Amino acid sequence: MNTIMLPKTQHLVVFQKVIKSGSIGSAARQLGLTQPAVSKIINDIESYFGVELIVRKNTGVKLTSAGQTLLTYSESITREMKNMVSEMNSLSFSTVIDVSFGYPSLIGFTFLSSMIKKFKEVFPKARVSMFEAQLSSFLPAIRDGRLDFAIGTLSDEMLLQDLHVEPLFESEFVLVASRSRTCTGSTTLASLAHEQWVMPQTDMGYYKELLTTLQNNRISIENIVQTDSVVTIYNLVLNADYLTVIPRDMIAPFGSDRFVMLPVEDELPVARYAAVWSKNYRIKKSASVLVELAKQYSAQNSERRKPVVEKEL
Repeated sequence: MNTIMLPKTQHLVVFQKVIKSGSIGSAARQLGLTQPAVSKIINDIESYFGVELIVRKNTGVKLTSAGQTLLTYSESITREMKNMVSEMNSLSFSTVIDVSFGYPSLIGFTFLSSMIKKFKEVFPKARVSMFEAQLSSFLPAIRDGRLDFAIGTLSDEMLLQDLHVEPLFESEFVLVASRSRTCTGSTTLASLAHEQWVMPQTDMGYYKELLTTLQNNRISIENIVQTDSVVTIYNLVLNADYLTVIPRDMIAPFGSDRFVMLPVEDELPVARYAAVWSKNYRIKKSASVLVELAKQYSAQNSERRKPVVEKEL
């Protein structure tokens, strides 16, 4: 049986460092190696494949087309190696494991704390990194392996063929203002065309769809401030009389009663939430546990939101 000699993983790591740092000398310093040692590793990789991978210049190095191909594959290989190490470490209760994910503010205001508390009971030594933003902001990090998964709103325009999509729940969004605003009956979006609005910053997903809805009702983009800070949104609504559209579960942050829902005759789009992760990497056990917990708490929250229907006598 013939045995194929594969490139050494550490050589691929050195190759990546040369490309990322821009030169062999810089890579050598960062890796704690000598410059001749790094040069030899690059020469060995080029000899193995029989092609030139980088062009050496006075200003640094430049990838050849073959080098770009190797870089893409090697990054995938080393990410999978890291995931393998993390997965194996998760089998030992004495080893710290890493898991990272992104989520929108709605999750933070609802079941995130319960989810993390339960997760830490299963993985008490886990090192968890969490990032709050819209799903569109997380997609690049999911695709290149920097994030294990993310939760967010979906839209038909999203190209997610390379991602696993696990539906979680749907959420009703409502128009919110400061309680100091006088409200008499329902209104229409068109009648609020001259109001000032504040919305989360995103280039796709639910809020992009909602932005289109507002513009179709003659609300000018010049009257809409966009931010990635939910604190800023609440402050502008509370202290500057701005309007916003947020999930119903977020109208009373931290028990506050200073915000009010304005009834509108127009139908606002319903947001579809899902957990997504890359198809290119096997999801870590720790990350899959978090996804399962998100599914459980989503189901509980959905059940809680259902209106109580009285039985007919």
